[in-house]
Amino acid sequence: MKAAIFDFDGTIADSCYVWESVDREFFKKRHMDIPFDYTKKISTLNMRDGAVFTKNEYGFSDSVEDIIKEWQEGALREYETNVILKPFAAEYIRILKNKGIKIGLATSSSPEFYTPVLKKSGIYDLFDAFVDGSMGMRSKQFPDMFVNCAKMLKAEPPECGVYEDILPAILSADSAGMYTTAVFEPKSSKDWDKIKAAAGRSIISFSELIEKQE
Repeated sequence: MKAAIFDFDGTIADSCYVWESVDREFFKKRHMDIPFDYTKKISTLNMRDGAVFTKNEYGFSDSVEDIIKEWQEGALREYETNVILKPFAAEYIRILKNKGIKIGLATSSSPEFYTPVLKKSGIYDLFDAFVDGSMGMRSKQFPDMFVNCAKMLKAEPPECGVYEDILPAILSADSAGMYTTAVFEPKSSKDWDKIKAAAGRSIISFSELIEKQE
């Protein structure tokens, strides 16, 4: 492996509860429960595409810009103050970096959310490339984010390891010829058997990978 490409929410960051809370509050204000499988449907989308989908799917009168603003305001304070990395994620990334492996982030999230978490965890400077939802690429149902991150890291797809927590992203990274590691996230537990079957390997905790380095 020449390069390691990590997803953020649900993979290295214990942050999925933030968006579940934001979604719940968003629909509550509109006198609705969160629709079945809503979180799953938007999990691969960047914020703008998610807002467009939400507006069109449920017929809200809000503008896309107003939906985005409401989501951002609801989530930003939590990311800045309370979101932390998953256990042993930082340690594992440091191990890879010390081995000379390039480190990339490929996330549907935006810099204002992931940057403070990575900085307060002391690993922001370990990343050599960032590809995120603010760059206007297609969702993770397509391999674009991973392929572009690999290019930024000057690595060919077969030289890259991708760490993800959702099935569509595992499948798209695999379709690009990258080696995939599935990281368990409770919100995706219903799909865990399918995720494990699709990935090159699967882990419950990054401690498993650290043990293999010793």
